[in-house]
Amino acid sequence: MRVISILVLVFLVAISEFDRSFAVNYRNAKIVWREINQRRVGHGVPRLTLNKKLSQDCQLYAGKLAKWKNITYSDPTNKHYTESICKFDVKRGALTRCVQNWYRGVKYDFLDWRAKHFTAMIWRSSHSLGYGDANINARQGVFVIRYSPPGNVKGLYTDNVPPKKQKRTYTQRIKGKKKGCATRHYNRCAILLSILVLVSTNWPN
Repeated sequence: MRVISILVLVFLVAISEFDRSFAVNYRNAKIVWREINQRRVGHGVPRLTLNKKLSQDCQLYAGKLAKWKNITYSDPTNKHYTESICKFDVKRGALTRCVQNWYRGVKYDFLDWRAKHFTAMIWRSSHSLGYGDANINARQGVFVIRYSPPGNVKGLYTDNVPPKKQKRTYTQRIKGKKKGCATRHYNRCAILLSILVLVSTNWPN
């Protein structure tokens, strides 16, 4: 009886570990999703939505990468998604740093291989994001993200990767306020002048 109890306990632990390895870590997913969307907004393109099916596929592939201990892209020729993979140290801020490193591709020409993760991140026509991660060991992990519809389509970079929106300087904001005040003042004067003309026209002689 005791042996059976031990076997059941071992089985339950194994099942829980199996479920954990195939479950998407949505806390981490939302960190990466938020970081990517912040940069998309900066370029004036729509935010991505976090897609459950894409995330499950990413999770399965991240689990395979963790076992292989080798960063290999699933299928660069596929027509369903664009993929980015990051191997990271298990420490605070690691996921954000991966996104920051990808975004540094903004410095390069669109067709430069160093820009591919940046252009995939900003690609206007992509609207869904999938995320999955797995631990390689106690100190390292790997995560996979996929964008759909796929980006980095040759000939469509200019339409899908707009430049970052320029922030107005303090001087420009002040000028804008002054211009607005002047316009409102002019409108009030015009209204008063119209009233005076109307009154003088209808004033009895």
